[in-house]
Amino acid sequence: MVRLLISVEGHSEYKFVKEVVVPYLSDFDIFVQTQNMKGNIGLDRVDSKLNALIYSYDFVTTLYDFYGFQKRHLIDGETKESLEKKIKNRIKKDQRQKIIPYIQMYEFEALLFSDAEKMATGLNTNQDWINKILVNFNNIEKINNSKDTAPSKRIEKNTRYIKTTHVPNILNNIGLAEIRKKCTGFDAWITQLENLNG
Repeated sequence: MVRLLISVEGHSEYKFVKEVVVPYLSDFDIFVQTQNMKGNIGLDRVDSKLNALIYSYDFVTTLYDFYGFQKRHLIDGETKESLEKKIKNRIKKDQRQKIIPYIQMYEFEALLFSDAEKMATGLNTNQDWINKILVNFNNIEKINNSKDTAPSKRIEKNTRYIKTTHVPNILNNIGLAEIRKKCTGFDAWITQLENLNG
């Protein structure tokens, strides 16, 4: 059995991991515990939290939004890959092989767009505005033109949106298989976790 800690950004991610990811990974003989950072994600907090926890697990991974990261210590032109590398480099050298940093582009809410019909039903909204967004993006994990048009901003503009309720419930209804089909970055992360047990 592999002992895995998933450190998540906030309550929505926490609920999703507990309800969807944990049961799925248990079939691979991976025992998962979840740690909620409760927002305000930054390299200093990641450093102190994960370095304190990593000794108790075989592996530690993260589920943080690219946009959720505080800008301190970040550079212009920061990418998902460069940020994941920075997280890895913050872990003590003797434990670094145990860290699997994962940053969701650009926001966790992007995953909702993997099923427009279930997203619309869950948000009690018309599906047309969702379809219009999807036409403009081949990769739903890249739904973003600026900080004002991130997935959450688009949802807030069109619905009465309660992130901590809507996101986990809708993703639960969509299901892991469909999310993985539409979200290649997320799928690659889950694949990496599946393979932790050899």
